Amino acid sequence: MNLIIATSNTEFAKSLRDNLKNDNCNVLDIVSCVEDLITSMSEHSEKVDGILLKTDLAKKNDDYRLEVLSDVVLSIRKTPQFEKVIFTVLSDYAEGHPLLAEFFEMGIYNFFTRNGIEFTINHLVDSFNTPMSFSMALKYRAANKEIPWRRDLTKPQSLEVKFISSENGSDKDAKVNGEERNVRNKNEENVEPKKPIDLLSKAKTSKSSIAFPKFSVGEKIPSKDQINDDWIFEKSESSNISKIPVVGTVIIGVASVEKHLGATNTAISIAKFISKAGNNVALVEGNKNMDFDRMHSLIEGEKITLSESEFNYKGFTHIKYRDDMDLGKIYTGYQFVVLDLGDIRNSPFRNEFNRSHIKCVIASADEWKFHWIEEFMLNIDATDDLVLLIPSSDYKAANDLESRWKKHVVYPLEKHSNPYEVPEESGEVYEQLLRIYLDNHGFRIKKKHLLLTALLGALISAIGFIFFI
Repeated sequence: MNLIIATSNTEFAKSLRDNLKNDNCNVLDIVSCVEDLITSMSEHSEKVDGILLKTDLAKKNDDYRLEVLSDVVLSIRKTPQFEKVIFTVLSDYAEGHPLLAEFFEMGIYNFFTRNGIEFTINHLVDSFNTPMSFSMALKYRAANKEIPWRRDLTKPQSLEVKFISSENGSDKDAKVNGEERNVRNKNEENVEPKKPIDLLSKAKTSKSSIAFPKFSVGEKIPSKDQINDDWIFEKSESSNISKIPVVGTVIIGVASVEKHLGATNTAISIAKFISKAGNNVALVEGNKNMDFDRMHSLIEGEKITLSESEFNYKGFTHIKYRDDMDLGKIYTGYQFVVLDLGDIRNSPFRNEFNRSHIKCVIASADEWKFHWIEEFMLNIDATDDLVLLIPSSDYKAANDLESRWKKHVVYPLEKHSNPYEVPEESGEVYEQLLRIYLDNHGFRIKKKHLLLTALLGALISAIGFIFFI
């Protein structure tokens, strides 16, 4: 796979290039400004398969020139020679930004945002091999009208980008928003001229257009104002310690594909069900929502946040999120630990979900929200042993969802306002998913009828032993 990396941060781009080499990806070029992207596309027109585009590409000093970036990308998208080139956008802006909305309208669906799909080399390569679906990118379609933008997205493009070479090939006249700019190519004398490629010779665009220069360009000069980019691009398997299973304690990870779907309620309900059977259970707040602090205050009738890091309520321990919390110590003190991770993208313990013994995913059965599940799958390593739980649903909706996600078991959960009061149907679901795991791994969940069965089994074995002696 041949890629072009386009970002003003050349150090970040070089690090990406070095990592991509290990995944059989060849980086044809690193470009640090939007004008260089045009030239690079011309030079590599027959080789390029994809472009990793960071939204800082058009930056000049403190001006990010996002409108220029959008129109240049549109012109490339409209050029027949590049209709199969895949764009992956590494965005410094969240969903709702008009730039991402314009990219979506161009048919670009591969987005990595700061609070979106985890940016790893594996996911980056996958975005080019198997582009993200329309439904996954649909959330980027709507633009926040409060964000200043040059025009209504429904109106035609108005920016004209043209590069026309002079006869001696040393000057290029650029028109950007009607302003004339003369740029001298000082390195051209030492560069062998290359045959020009007019990518618009066979096609007419709208008001936005690009004519590529009829000369070669010398070595690119990196941007002077380098930035420290905190994007994470290590391979997913780099943190091996998070994949080591915990011995002696059963960990139940509860994660949600999106906010406000009921992960905390479900985690409480599961913890209550297990503790009611006589087991030693800890419910751990694995996100920074600080819900457990508020719950503790309400339980104690206080109007202020209580400083204690944990509290006991309804028969099990609630452990609040703290920056310095040690999960290793928590695991050694309980038979069962339920991790309330909430929205997996915002959890500092997302790797703990990957090594949980039982992985519960809170999802929605609404068909128009299936892209949430698709995106969730990209944020975790292990996807084969997931259990999808659908709060406030029924078995028909669960069966419909299971027919779509054939690898995963889907259970509905009965609607209930108090998570500490587990409905009978939900209890049956929890018991079933626990039995599947515990029976396969030699554990037993305490319950009166299970203990009775064990005693009867031991008595029969003893009688049989005496008989044969």
